[in-house]
Amino acid sequence: MSSSQDLHPLSGARFVCERAEGPALVYTVAVYAAGGRTHQATLRWDAEGLAVAEPVCADPWAQTELLKLARVLRHGEQARLSRWRGP
Repeated sequence: MSSSQDLHPLSGARFVCERAEGPALVYTVAVYAAGGRTHQATLRWDAEGLAVAEPVCADPWAQTELLKLARVLRHGEQARLSRWRGP
């Protein structure tokens, strides 16, 4: 098993999304950003089908990338997704 330190890239961020148990499409998300910062959030979709990440990531770039990944998650509904994104 990797430590969280192994997940922090030198640039950009690694996004790890895991689907929560239950009938609703909800993911727990960890954003491992360069420099050692980590952001934890819950990703869900509202009644209009728009992705909502709570709490909002303090880094606007990472928040935008997370909402882009939400489209992939909603379409595939996979149990786990891990992606690296560069700035």
